[in-house]
Amino acid sequence: MTSIDLVAPPRHVLERTRAAVGPLLPAALAELPDETREVVEFGLARQDFSTAALVLLSAEAFGDADVAVVALALEFAHLHEQLHADLMSRGGAWEAFGADRVVSAADALLSLALARLTTPQVMILNVALMSVVDGYVQEIGMAEEDDVDLAQHLGVAAAKHSSLTAAACELGALAAGASASQAGHLRQFGDDIGLARKHVDDVLALHDDIAHGRRTLPVVAAANSGMSVGGGRKWCEQQAELLLARALNHLRQCGPRARAAEELTALAREVTTARCAPAVPAQPTGRSTTLPGA
Repeated sequence: MTSIDLVAPPRHVLERTRAAVGPLLPAALAELPDETREVVEFGLARQDFSTAALVLLSAEAFGDADVAVVALALEFAHLHEQLHADLMSRGGAWEAFGADRVVSAADALLSLALARLTTPQVMILNVALMSVVDGYVQEIGMAEEDDVDLAQHLGVAAAKHSSLTAAACELGALAAGASASQAGHLRQFGDDIGLARKHVDDVLALHDDIAHGRRTLPVVAAANSGMSVGGGRKWCEQQAELLLARALNHLRQCGPRARAAEELTALAREVTTARCAPAVPAQPTGRSTTLPGA
């Protein structure tokens, strides 16, 4: 069994990922009209390239395959989804460029992604993207309902936020010659990491979400159990920890190379539970920052 207890700082992983896919960007962006390219470049500047990193590390876990093109395709697919998220929330790219240009850029990104994959790879990505679409459709329907159901919200969160990370890990593993069983464990690893990251995202955005009346995971968890919003926040943090532990168990079971396993572990922690690490206490200001209901 591969040990994955010792982890390396993930920063160099993301830097290495950008170095791998960066040389491929100019030719890809040159295919786009100027107005569309401007939106795409705006979006890429906000990406951390962790989706592409999952592709590269999942491949390195089993072999030495060159998967930079696949990694870039998955990063394009992730940005495609992010631009649609901006449209839904009317933020980010929507504020900067307007709906029409953002829609055109999202469509162009999908074309760029699919053009860089083989037919079997396209099929895996299509399944992931259909899951994302289904998540958005369900979310729209829930916005019109008065009842708040935690299981339904968790299903939507998984569909929207786990599908692409799962596909990234599976595609990287398969490209390097992993068996179906090994690729399946990497897919589950990515699936759990995606949902854990969503729990953490909602914890970090809790103040703003409460102010705008958004029904995010900690809010829904609190409403379903009768606990305070602070209790809902704690529940999400615990769920992120459990999902990370489950993800790392899948990683162990697939028998990866030690170095790639260490880097996948470090990246998984960095994008999930490490972001909830206690901050250095600020000096007292005499003003309360307690959440409503906490």
